[in-house]
Amino acid sequence: MSVVFALATPASRSALCVFRVSGEGCLDCLKDICNAPLVKPRVFYNRLLVSQGALVDSVGIVFFEGANSYTGEDSFEIYAHGGLGVMSALVSVFKSLGFDEAPPGEFTKRAFLNNKISLAEAEAVVDLI
Repeated sequence: MSVVFALATPASRSALCVFRVSGEGCLDCLKDICNAPLVKPRVFYNRLLVSQGALVDSVGIVFFEGANSYTGEDSFEIYAHGGLGVMSALVSVFKSLGFDEAPPGEFTKRAFLNNKISLAEAEAVVDLI
């Protein structure tokens, strides 16, 4: 499966926005877009996110290794400032890395396909959302 990303917060002006990224190989890009290495999973890191040598935003990043993530794949979350310009810049960064926008339900589908949740749990997530 490809690497996918999605905005996990509403697409409107707010204090912050959260993007989720999941897929094999997605963690490899972190060394290219962060100003310092991320060493330990499930730890909140404050980093400067850069793309093509330009500063995008000061962000928080948490990464998860496959077996210990919601989807069962390597994944990470980026917590950025909530301006529409920042959101648009992050989408551009992800697309420049070859990531695809996740359709609705994609993360839960991957969790089910990777045996992280049962069909009943996946349906419960759909019902809740």
